Amino acid sequence: MARKKRDTEIHAMMLPNGRTIGQELVALDRISRLLDSNFGMMGVNFGLDSVLGLVPIAGDVATGLAGLHALTTAWRLKLPASASARIVWNLAFDTALGSVPIAGDVFDIFFQSNRKNYRIVEKHLVRRAEAHAQSLSRRN
Repeated sequence: MARKKRDTEIHAMMLPNGRTIGQELVALDRISRLLDSNFGMMGVNFGLDSVLGLVPIAGDVATGLAGLHALTTAWRLKLPASASARIVWNLAFDTALGSVPIAGDVFDIFFQSNRKNYRIVEKHLVRRAEAHAQSLSRRN
């Protein structure tokens, strides 16, 4: 119960851009799910990254560019450089291995770099919110 209340409070916190943490995470979550896990077949979740990856070169480039949304979100929210570096690594690794015909598409189904990048952004936003809440409680 306490965790749910804490999560609700964190998601309601305003960011300097005028949006809440929850709004930012919902937007990024929607895109990452669409790219990595929006569809399912025989118990396996996959997304547009796997499907578009079947189109040689263009499909991998398109999904790689769509995956940059997590990086631009990290930059816009001024997350630490370590978060951006991990996001770039995940995107580069996914794009490189995902471009291998057939095997790369299977790799895309299981690696799900966009979901990984969502969790990176989420972790840093939650940490920032918790630190802010602690600093406010120390003042009072």
